[in-house]
Amino acid sequence: MKTSNRILLAMGLFALAFIVAMTVIFCVKGAVPDTLIQYTLGAGGVEALLLAGIKISKVRAGKGGEDDEEVP
Repeated sequence: MKTSNRILLAMGLFALAFIVAMTVIFCVKGAVPDTLIQYTLGAGGVEALLLAGIKISKVRAGKGGEDDEEVP
């Protein structure tokens, strides 16, 4: 498994666990920490954006992407 796929899997699992935890907190307390949610999910978005930028630069340089999709 590629490193980028591992990072994306870890980010997805963390986001899922975080959302479940915030749902439980909402059910128990009746309120959620909005700022914590905003910054946590925002940081995940920035990480995904950076991974996309790395992938795009590799494809443009011709060093990657061959095994992701079949090019006609």
